[in-house]
Amino acid sequence: MEVKSLKVLIIGCGQLGFSVVKHCDSQMFKLYGFSRSLKKAPPSIEMHQVDILKNESIDAIKLLNPEIIIYAVSADTQSVESYQDHYVSGLKKTYEAILKLDQFKHLFFVSSTRVYGQKTTKILSELDVAEPADYGGEALMQAEMIARQLKRRATVLRLSGIYGPNRTRMIQLAESSPGNWPATNNWSNRIHEEDAARFIVFLMKKIVKKELLEPLYLVTDGVPTKQYDVLTWIRKRLKLSIDTIEFPIVEGGKQLQSVLLKQTGFTLKYPDFTFGYDAMID
Repeated sequence: MEVKSLKVLIIGCGQLGFSVVKHCDSQMFKLYGFSRSLKKAPPSIEMHQVDILKNESIDAIKLLNPEIIIYAVSADTQSVESYQDHYVSGLKKTYEAILKLDQFKHLFFVSSTRVYGQKTTKILSELDVAEPADYGGEALMQAEMIARQLKRRATVLRLSGIYGPNRTRMIQLAESSPGNWPATNNWSNRIHEEDAARFIVFLMKKIVKKELLEPLYLVTDGVPTKQYDVLTWIRKRLKLSIDTIEFPIVEGGKQLQSVLLKQTGFTLKYPDFTFGYDAMID
């Protein structure tokens, strides 16, 4: 018996969205993407030039009538206005459209661990209350609350620092003079772009099987690492000297670990930063 493929719409379809496309089974999912500007895309996704901030986007979503929506929009500047527009206003329009869809099954809202603004030495997980400490975290939290109005039909994905083949900021920083490195040795957390995409597809398959998902997953490799440890490891891997590097005191940042991601049985391809950066440097 032939199984009908589910229509999946990726709003804000960029690097992460294209990585999701790469790991999708085209027999299981029919993929569509919304982006303000059309870029070169994989052949297995149908791209549409749609600005989610404009009212016409509601009609564009209704016309497509997707069963799964992945909201993966990014703010274009670090400002209160941009975060409010892209996360809160954009998701409100998406929510308004979802209420008018007749086949809708699930929303995945790609949020960020920026919502954890509290200063603590405790390792935080999904089970801890997030306390935003800046405009970015507050906007993301507002958007999460919009998503949660869909109850069991929405899942928030809080991604920690995402890295991958086209996200090489830490490699560039490690290559530069240590004098350019941060003044403090913060705790840092990350997830490889491929693992983030694979996990989203893993959850999408659960929707196909009609399995219930948690309302929230913290998407991180679960290995919090001091920033200078990452930088010096990369620098050694690049065969550059670390002899003159002075390590500042460890302060700031946060330590994160996912409890619920582990419980799904999902396996990371890059279980810590050494696996991910090793593959990128090769």
